[in-house]
Order: sequence, then C-alpha cells, then structure tokens
Amino acid sequence: MASHFSFLALFLFINLAWVHVSAEILFEDGYALTTVLDGNKLRINPQSVLPMYGSSSLIILDSSGNAFYTLSISNSQENSVRRFAGKGVAGYLDGDSGSAMFSKPKGFAIDFKGNVYFADKGNHAIRKISKSGVTTIAGGYSKEPGRTDGPGRNASFSDDLELAFVPERCALMIADHGNKLIRQINLKAEDCAGGSQSVLEMASAWALGLGAACLLGGLIVGFVIRPYLVPLIGRLQQSSSQRDMEPLSSRSPVSAWRGEYR
Repeated sequence: MASHFSFLALFLFINLAWVHVSAEILFEDGYALTTVLDGNKLRINPQSVLPMYGSSSLIILDSSGNAFYTLSISNSQENSVRRFAGKGVAGYLDGDSGSAMFSKPKGFAIDFKGNVYFADKGNHAIRKISKSGVTTIAGGYSKEPGRTDGPGRNASFSDDLELAFVPERCALMIADHGNKLIRQINLKAEDCAGGSQSVLEMASAWALGLGAACLLGGLIVGFVIRPYLVPLIGRLQQSSSQRDMEPLSSRSPVSAWRGEYR
C-alpha cells in the first residue's frame, strides 16, 4: 500500500512540475524559421553575423576557420557566399585581405563605410578590414596579454574580447572580459560621417514631406468647405450691417446731427 502511495505521489509531483514549467513558456505566433546558409556543405562554421550598412549583404565570421565571408541573400534558392578576408590559417599577418592571417577572431563590428573591426583573440589585438586590406589599430605588438592604455601600438588586451561600434561617439567600445574592463578606441571622423549624414538627410526629407502634406491637406480642405463657408460669411456680414443701421434709424435727425457736431 505504501509503495502505491509513493508511486502516486511521485506521479503527481512530476505532472505538477511539468505543468509549472510549461506555463512559463509563452509562444507568440506569426514567426517562421528558414535556413539561408548551410555551413556543413560549404565547410564554414558561422559564429556571428552582421549586416553591412547600405547593402543587403551580410558579413559572417568563421572563428575556428580564421576567415570572414560575405553572404548575399537572393529571392531564389541560390545565395552567394564569398570569402571576404582571411587565408583560413591561424597566424598574424596584415596586408592583402586574401592573404591575411588571424588567430581565432571573436567579436566584430562594422562602421558606416563598411570597414570591419574585429577582436583577434589569439593575437591580443584589435584589427581592421578595409578596401585597402587588413591592418592592426591597437594591441598585438607585444603579442602578450595585458591591460595597457595609450597609443594603439602600446595598447594591450586580454584574450577574451567583445566589441561594438558606437556611431554617436565615433568609437569602438570594447568589453575586455579577461581584465574586467570597458575600453574605448576613437575612430577616424570620416568612418562615422556617413551615418550622421544619412540621418540628417532622412530628417530633412521627412520635414519636407510633412510640410508638403500639410500644404496639400490645407488646400483640399479649403476647396471642400469653400461652397459652405462663403454663403455663411455673407450672411454674417449682412446681419452685422443690419444691426449697425438699427440705432441710426431710431434716432431723430436733429439729435443725430448734434452728436456729430460735438
């Protein structure tokens, strides 16, 4: 009897626990998942992905493969994948994008000009990929971990970094996990100007559009209510004229003349 009771209690406990866990999950309808790139077929192991400003293409980081790729998504089933930078071999080499070598790059960010900044974990450096090739902008010179601030050549980092592009500050903000620090690298003004200009252009276009819409709306309303407004104004003016004439007609000619003389 005791064994049956214990089994029943255990059964009830498991069911109650399942109901409790299930009740905490709230699914929202209207979303669907599709695959746009199969790394198993292409021998790419995507760790992170970001959009390129002003383009429909994506930048994919393959950390274990020490390479970056571009992914252009089309409406058809065939999406275009190309190597963006990295030889695919661990090492430390700047210069031509196709020949450059990285060592387990981790986080990356993209500015308004399409430049890619990434944390080269194995080389303790922050590096940049631009149209002219790959360069190092901070760290990497000593090839050892550290926490030194200052000019890029003298700077040092831990081997656990994440970074983000902050256009309002025209800077890279770096989460240096290994040193428990948040650090900043100021970027060149021309690499941040595109976004600010685009925002200004969008704001100007919005203001012009709003002004044109208000003007057009005012003209339309004026044409619509004009047939009703003109007769109403005429009646109001006529009624006002009649009220002004009534006191004059009620006076005698003498009193009216004397009032004007005085």
